[in-house]
Amino acid sequence: MRESVILCEGYYDRAFWKGWLTHIGCKDLSRNGKPVMAPDGTPVTKGQYGYHSPDEKRFIRVVPCGGKDGVIRIAKDRLEGRLDKPWDHLILSVDSDLNADGSPNPTKKITPQGIQDLASNDNRSVSPITGGFEVDFRGETSQVLLMEWSTFDPSSPGLPNQQTLERLVCAAIKSAYSERADTVQKWLDSRGQPPPPDPKDHAWSYMAGWYAEHGCQDFFRHLWDDEKIMPELRSRLQQSGDWDIAQELIK
Repeated sequence: MRESVILCEGYYDRAFWKGWLTHIGCKDLSRNGKPVMAPDGTPVTKGQYGYHSPDEKRFIRVVPCGGKDGVIRIAKDRLEGRLDKPWDHLILSVDSDLNADGSPNPTKKITPQGIQDLASNDNRSVSPITGGFEVDFRGETSQVLLMEWSTFDPSSPGLPNQQTLERLVCAAIKSAYSERADTVQKWLDSRGQPPPPDPKDHAWSYMAGWYAEHGCQDFFRHLWDDEKIMPELRSRLQQSGDWDIAQELIK
């Protein structure tokens, strides 16, 4: 069985991936009540989740990395250890962090060139492909793909300005339930002496208003169960090209 690895920034991304992967037919291996085992027989631990593709020919590992620096560090380790622990896909799933209104944002970004530099060394050849790079490991190829959370929705009430998973989720909710956006924005605007803007301000407001029984992590997973929100998520992921990357995992 082949393995693909998704490196994401944190636990909320991990929850969103859980909803997405099960939506496209993957099997959540934690549901059988037994320890999740990787194809090499080692247990899947340290907050990582494991899935089988629908045809059970691929093992998919989701790894929360504690931010972008963690994603880069673990990606480097995975690339260096590829010959000892083979994998087919290494997906770097991170926030874009650009501002939707075009204003400057000094937040550190992971760039395609940065990934190519990470993947390249004297012993590996790297070839560009859609969404990332194909890396040759002594005659065996694997793909390194960059997936950045963002949405083309224009700036508007009810949406955070920074391009993050939270903005993607809020945009989908707003399109599915337009009246909720004004309610959220009015509440945020009514706060006395609010802290500096954070994308989570909007996300947690939607969660508290309509999904409080799920809590923060399951909120991101549960959105895939909503028949109005799910197609809005899918259309945005298709527009960004991220949907096609996820489909590579179940081929």
